[in-house]
Amino acid sequence: MVAGASPDETARLLTSLAAWLRYEEDLRGRTRLVHGKITTGMMGGLPEALAVALSASGAASVLARAVVEWVKQRKSDVTVKAVRPTGESFEFDLRRVDDPESVITQLRTFLDAGQPVADRDETA
Repeated sequence: MVAGASPDETARLLTSLAAWLRYEEDLRGRTRLVHGKITTGMMGGLPEALAVALSASGAASVLARAVVEWVKQRKSDVTVKAVRPTGESFEFDLRRVDDPESVITQLRTFLDAGQPVADRDETA
C-alpha cells in the first residue's frame, strides 16, 4: 500500500517488489501478483496485491528481511501491509521506525504465526 498513490503507482511498486523478491532463492516461484477487476477499456486489471506462499523453512525470515530492504531503497513514502488469509494484518512504514531490525523481527513473527506449526521458521 502506498499512501496517496494512484492505482498506476501502486501497480508499479507492487511489480517492483515482486521483481525484487524473485532474487531471493527461498522465495522463487512462491510470489504472484494479484490483479484487480478489468474495467471497460482496459486489457487487464492492475496489480493490487502481492501474494507470497510461505511453506519453506526459513521463508518468513527471508521475506521479512527482503521486504524491509526493498522499502529502504524506495524514494517514495511506502507503507507495507501484510495480510494473512484470516484477515489479520501487520502494517509498517520505515520512515517512522528507528530500528529496522525490530520491524524484521516483528514481521517475521507475524508471518510465522500464520503458518502451520510444521512449517514455521526454526532458524529464529
